[in-house]
Order: sequence, then structure tokens, then C-alpha cells
Amino acid sequence: MRCPACGGLNTDTATYCRSCGRDLTVRPPQNQKSSLPSLQQSSPRSPYPLPPSQQQPQPRSPYQPAPVPGQARSPVQNLAPQNAAQSRRRVSNAPVAPPQPVTPAVTAPPEPSVPFPPQTVANLQALIDSALTYSLLSDDEIYGHKRVVRVGYRMCPAWQQVATLYKVLQECKEDRASKFDTVIVQGFFDSNESLYNFTNGQITYDRGVRLGSQTLNRYQIETGNGFSSDSIRVVLSEAVR
Repeated sequence: MRCPACGGLNTDTATYCRSCGRDLTVRPPQNQKSSLPSLQQSSPRSPYPLPPSQQQPQPRSPYQPAPVPGQARSPVQNLAPQNAAQSRRRVSNAPVAPPQPVTPAVTAPPEPSVPFPPQTVANLQALIDSALTYSLLSDDEIYGHKRVVRVGYRMCPAWQQVATLYKVLQECKEDRASKFDTVIVQGFFDSNESLYNFTNGQITYDRGVRLGSQTLNRYQIETGNGFSSDSIRVVLSEAVR
């Protein structure tokens, strides 16, 4: 026999349940429902669908909107994400990498058409065709025998500095050079004139320098600001005719 309390199997002559110890001699009243779980198996599902009035309502997905009374139901697609990775990609707000700066192409400076640094005054004269456009900054007379001319032009290679300075010197010599024993031409970057030093080359012309029994005209050339390691210093001379 089965225990009415726990459902354990016992002999027909047992007075107490071997599983829970219940007194089997006391029978529950007929109108009291048994506490045993139902052992009836669910009936097999019918192959024929039930009418809509007898169908059980299906639980609604949390991703589907609640039906509106009086409105016909429409098929709703499953809006749930397929996986967690797609969900993270949708809500992800990753910072956008800033655009990389574009480096402008560097154009190589032009090369001189004659040997540089110049070895002779003839090489120096051949550079004059490559002189740049300049602007006169100042023209001063110092101690009556020295003339200092300052000109401004754009930044350029050393050989173009020398070509521009020599062109200015030639124009000064044609003007009133016989009055001065020394003419100094200093170059500066545009709107960057220095009070005490040049920044874009310098050429110094000394007229009638005595060297032993010879009389020479001397050119002292410096590029850049005269102090940097890449500055070029050249001294040329020509005999006075």
C-alpha cells in the first residue's frame, strides 16, 4: 500500500510508513483531497488545432509591444539582438580617431648653374643671373669712408644669398662707390631686420687693399647669419687694373 502523505510503498500489514513514519491505520476522510502529486500523465496533444476560443494564450515577448484594444494584430519581428556582441556594437560609442595631418611635399631647392662656393670672381659674377628680388631697408654712411646697405628678401639657399648680395653690391658700385673704401651689403629675411647682425648673408667689398707690392679689390662673403655651423665663408680678390 502507498502512504497517503508521502506516497512511499509499504506492505499491506504495515501500521507505520517506512519513509515518513505516518500512522497508516488512520485513514483520511473521503472528501479531503490527497496531497500526493498527480500521477496522471498529460493526454497526448491532438494533431488537430483547437478553435481560437479554446487556445491557451501564449506569453508575450518583452521585445514585442503590447496589443492595443480594438486594433488588429500585425506580425512583429523579433527585435532581440542575436548575440551580446551585436548589442555592444549598437550601443558602443567608441571615440573616432582624429584625422592624421597631411605632410606637405617638400620641394628640393634649385641647384646653382655654376660652381659653388665660388673659386674666382668670375664664378661670383656668373651667379648674378640667379639673384632674387629684394627691398631696400636702409643705406647708411659710417665714418665717411664706409657704406652699409641693408636689404630684405625671402629665405633661400646660400648660393642665392650670395647672388642677391653681389647684385646689390654692383648697383652700389655704379652709384657712388668711388667715394667709399668699404661697402658692406647685409641681407635680412622679410620684416626680420636685426639691429646688430645680418640674418640672410653679408658681403664686404674693400677697394684698393695693399698686399705687398700689389693693390687688390677684396670680397669677403658670409652666408646665413655668420654663426651657424652651415654658414659659408669665402674670400676672393681681383687685381686693380
